[in-house]
Amino acid sequence: MKVLVIQNKMIGDVLTSTVICETIKKHQPDWKIHYMIQPNTLAVVENNPFIDKIVFFEPQKHKGLFKLISFGSSLAPEKYDAVIDAYGKWESILPAYFSGAKIRIGFKKWYTSLLFTITVIQKKNVEGSAVYHRLQLVEALLKVKTEIIFPKIYLTDTEINQSKTAIKERLNPALKIIMISVLGSGKSKSLTPEKMAKTLDIIAEQDVQLLFNFMPDQEEEAKIIYDLCKTQTQQRIVFDFYTKSLRAFLAVLSQCDALIGNEGGAVNMAKALDIKTFTIFSPWINKSSWNMLSDKENHIAVHLKDFFPDIYENKHPKEFKSKSLELYNKFDSNLYKGSLQEFVKRISL
Repeated sequence: MKVLVIQNKMIGDVLTSTVICETIKKHQPDWKIHYMIQPNTLAVVENNPFIDKIVFFEPQKHKGLFKLISFGSSLAPEKYDAVIDAYGKWESILPAYFSGAKIRIGFKKWYTSLLFTITVIQKKNVEGSAVYHRLQLVEALLKVKTEIIFPKIYLTDTEINQSKTAIKERLNPALKIIMISVLGSGKSKSLTPEKMAKTLDIIAEQDVQLLFNFMPDQEEEAKIIYDLCKTQTQQRIVFDFYTKSLRAFLAVLSQCDALIGNEGGAVNMAKALDIKTFTIFSPWINKSSWNMLSDKENHIAVHLKDFFPDIYENKHPKEFKSKSLELYNKFDSNLYKGSLQEFVKRISL
């Protein structure tokens, strides 16, 4: 049997949906698993032993109704027996339908029953729903109950050795290394510069090295945060530890002792590399959906709702997206200072 799994868009989603490929392959090792993603997310799925082939979806190239239909039809020669659409938007629904697969599985929406042969109702109020809901899609295909697993990133020995060399050239091998997710993907997913600087000051109370992680177009914002830090903190920060590719970044991250900072793709990648994390969630992101592998020691996560539950009452955090900047002002570092200090102390031992 040949199965196409579709997950377009964000890198964290692409990484998370690899649990679909892995679960199918573990239950049916002889099945062929193809995975449709966008080219910019390839780094997190390279060398994954549970994926037989990568299929690229290029948003600009396949933009528009007729191009989506044409792209879907171009998949027909693969003769897929089943398609699992974890993305659930027209950019994936139409290619899934026109691929010619007899079994088409996706999440239930008012229009998907017309195009999918099996629609899955997402179970509500479950921890780690980002993984749980994806495994519901797998269960609809396999017709068996599956166990919860978490995504993994697979690096080569060469990549790891190259990262070790780069770290040895720039950093003190005697000190612990903490990757800092200094900025989220946007202002609505990032602590304010002042609050991030105070958070870094707390971390720098211990004798550790801090690697700033930010996108090239965020350098100016990262520099503002750096300038707001205490002098002692600045001395512990390595601001310009640049890597040439996302794979190179992942290899460096794999050699860090922890990642601390704003919730986002970097946090999910750290967990997939078995690196300890301390995650600060945006006030409008649902913590229970993405708080994978959480525990009281290796993976700590904090959310404004943990400290001010009355603000949210019975509302979903996403309803507060328009107020994210206002709510971030309430998210003072003193709220999580104690747990952060304990986390960094454990790392620095």
